[in-house]
Amino acid sequence: MSNSAAEAEANNRILTVLSHAVSHVSNEALILLQFEAIQKEPFPQLWPPGDNGQFSKRMDRVAEHLGGPLDAYLVREGGQVPPADHYPPAALHEAVAVFARARKSVLRALMFSAGSQLLAENPDLMDLPDDPAVTSAFVSQSQSAFWEHAEAAYIRLYSFWDRVGQVLDFAFFNIRKFDQNGFNSVMDRIHVNAVPMDGRLRGSGSWKRLRAFQCSEKEDGLKWLLQRRNLIIHCLHLHPIEPVQEDVFNSQFNHLDVAHREKLRPRSPRDEVDLLVGQLDRAAGLFSGFLTILEMTPSRKPERFIG
Repeated sequence: MSNSAAEAEANNRILTVLSHAVSHVSNEALILLQFEAIQKEPFPQLWPPGDNGQFSKRMDRVAEHLGGPLDAYLVREGGQVPPADHYPPAALHEAVAVFARARKSVLRALMFSAGSQLLAENPDLMDLPDDPAVTSAFVSQSQSAFWEHAEAAYIRLYSFWDRVGQVLDFAFFNIRKFDQNGFNSVMDRIHVNAVPMDGRLRGSGSWKRLRAFQCSEKEDGLKWLLQRRNLIIHCLHLHPIEPVQEDVFNSQFNHLDVAHREKLRPRSPRDEVDLLVGQLDRAAGLFSGFLTILEMTPSRKPERFIG
């Protein structure tokens, strides 16, 4: 084969691979939407179906309450509007954006769980050579991809709560630099410093529910989520624990009692998805109460009338 023919063949291979990559990237968003549409239960989100813009309006009101820019000012002739504080809406929108990413990660994990199970049960769905070893390798890779997406979903779910903590830290303590204090530490400081001084906050159902979630070790609580997230980041990647690996799992967690070890143990893909959806559902369900707590803080709303 001549050099020009070899170069043409190599270029064709590159173009084929790139076209497959482009097709995958462009189709993924549509496939996720279609997959969500066929779910029996509505997938958790921050606003109910048919919201008609009410969620967005409330977010704007909360941002104004925290000192964000107003939609309009009344200014005397010659007067100047003060510099706008864009931090409150930016921090709120960051929390919403990270929830959306966590939601997409959970949905993607659910899709890979269903898809890898179908491939394992019906390998003929793949257009592969008639070789059991090749088929087994592709099924194994699809199952491994599920665990990777599940790990990303757990990490993003906990990241969402740190974004919530970022907003709470600003609302209660006027702290904008959020590089060390996580959601847990901010909630504890509110509990110690703000709750005893504010009877309305202390008696608020929204606060009680958020605090109960923070302190819960149940599988839909924050402590469990933090332990699972730390397991992924510091100790083990998510995968089925085979009998030959049991000693590794137990030795790394022998400081915990048996009940806690069992809570941390990776489950079946279907059970892992249920845990992820449960955590996402709690995040969505508690978000309105989080906004209510913000509304209880002293107003920093700028003056609309400027002389």
